[in-house]
Amino acid sequence: MKRAVISMVAVMAAAVTFGAQNDLLISFSTKGPDTYADGTLVLDGECYALVWTPKSVETAEIAADGSAEDGAQIVLTAPVATNGHCPNVVYRVDAKRVESEFQTSAGSWSVYLLDTRRYAYDKDGNSVATVAGITDDGKVRLVNAFNRVGEAKVSAGAGANTSLKSDAATVAATGATVPADTPEPLVTGIEIWGGNVYVTVRNAAPYLAYDLVTGASVDAVNANANNPANGDDDGKVILVAPADESGAGFFKVRAK
Repeated sequence: MKRAVISMVAVMAAAVTFGAQNDLLISFSTKGPDTYADGTLVLDGECYALVWTPKSVETAEIAADGSAEDGAQIVLTAPVATNGHCPNVVYRVDAKRVESEFQTSAGSWSVYLLDTRRYAYDKDGNSVATVAGITDDGKVRLVNAFNRVGEAKVSAGAGANTSLKSDAATVAATGATVPADTPEPLVTGIEIWGGNVYVTVRNAAPYLAYDLVTGASVDAVNANANNPANGDDDGKVILVAPADESGAGFFKVRAK
């Protein structure tokens, strides 16, 4: 009986090994320094996305909520940035999934650098940025901007072992699109404390950063306060800007 159990385990192990040999292995890395559109080095823990795009799509378009458009798929979001670059990552794509979703003749693979910085205020009212990271099921929480890493696009099938290594620095400079169902922000309160205007906003999407646009008149509301903040999960955010000494001033809320 014991011998039979051992034999069964051996057969199962062999089956798992055989299946793995037919999977697609994709490795990717960047030399860096990779940066955001504002020129700052990507934060540790920033995300790189392994993306599959249909043959008809040259470059993937990624929305602020992390969804891909035009049939592209974000297959892996890896929060692995370290010292301004992506270390070597090897991702295994199940052979059955390759055959059903990612056939060689139908599209190709590429890697994208994402800007997933989330903005909030510190105790002094200054805007600070942290990496939003990914959800428990591996999806990105928000995308401010993105860019494809290098020019490499690889078509590969089951059983292949391919690389998307890049020696070029990447800048996440392409602004993410805003989903069509994004709610309109609604101002529900304005107060002045300590020389600053505090504007309470509802219907603020957590995947967008909002800022106040200020001006001395209705027709001259065009100067950003440059203190962006993301909405909380409950759709609320409080935006802060210096108050006009005269007590006058006009404000608009704008997504960045």
